[in-house]
Amino acid sequence: MRRTVRLFAAVGPVERLGRAIDQMPPAVQRTLANVACRTDLPLASGSWQDDSGGCLVANVVACVGDPADRRTLDLRMLDAFPQMSSRDLNTLIVAWDESAAQADVADDAALRALLHAGLLWADVPLPATPDPVPPPAPATPAPTAGPTA
Repeated sequence: MRRTVRLFAAVGPVERLGRAIDQMPPAVQRTLANVACRTDLPLASGSWQDDSGGCLVANVVACVGDPADRRTLDLRMLDAFPQMSSRDLNTLIVAWDESAAQADVADDAALRALLHAGLLWADVPLPATPDPVPPPAPATPAPTAGPTA
């Protein structure tokens, strides 16, 4: 019986992710670098049951997509980056999932470090400052004490 060997069996998690990022169009690479630097976007996945989010594709779409768009993330990602194929998207998702599993990381800080390392491996520069985070809703002013009699 012939034994099959996985293509990346001897490749570490950073190189695995870096190779996938290296194949992405430049606009996707820049957006991934922005996601890596934005700590307001969680990378640790939550549960789909409670919609606690935190997926790489969802974060990319959050950076460039229309928040009112209710289509699936894959369609929104492919529309945001027309130069990206569905195969590119699948390659990125699989590399991200396999790299995280191989590195045995699940918390946000470790996943962010893995993404940073993968971007550096692919020679994608990290922005000095990430794109601005949308400002929070204005706080309701505290009531002021009026004149007392």
